[in-house]
Amino acid sequence: MTETDSQRDVVDLLSADHRDFDRVFTQLEGLVGQSGPDALRRKRELVDEVTIGLVKHSVAEETRVYPKVLERVDREEAEHSKHEHAEAEETMKRLERMDPDDPRFDGEVQTLIREIRHHVEHEESRMFTELRATFDRDELVRMAEEVERVKALAPTRAHPMTPNEGAVRTVLGPVASLLDHLRDAVSGRGKKTD
Repeated sequence: MTETDSQRDVVDLLSADHRDFDRVFTQLEGLVGQSGPDALRRKRELVDEVTIGLVKHSVAEETRVYPKVLERVDREEAEHSKHEHAEAEETMKRLERMDPDDPRFDGEVQTLIREIRHHVEHEESRMFTELRATFDRDELVRMAEEVERVKALAPTRAHPMTPNEGAVRTVLGPVASLLDHLRDAVSGRGKKTD
């Protein structure tokens, strides 16, 4: 068995992210309609947690996976996925600006959940199958390593005005990431209090 046989490939890695997002979504769904101080605080924490994860995941896909899909698999598939990311980024940005006691907050949470679940279903039913059919195991493991590196340096907030192009995200990502991390450190955003 080679070293890469024991490592996760990009499909396994991205699918694990999807399961993590859905775990948070399930918790958020349980809080919809609740308005006590603990529920409101928890909604904010969960929205921040899932936003951070989604942004890192999206930037990594857009810079390391979609360009390869565009080049070797299906241009329309890559463009469709980037479009879905852009829609979700708009929703995340609206949520970032809202307090959880805003009457629109729960509706925006439900919109984000719907957008991401649709995106996940589409990726897992089509793109991931095509990735495994097009790339060999070593290529998929290398892609996973690249995705992990990008996620470690990616921004933590949605930047819907940044074009969803791999080269642009690669250049602007580190600057946005630094600013996001500084803002998060000052505000405590993304830090679990439980």
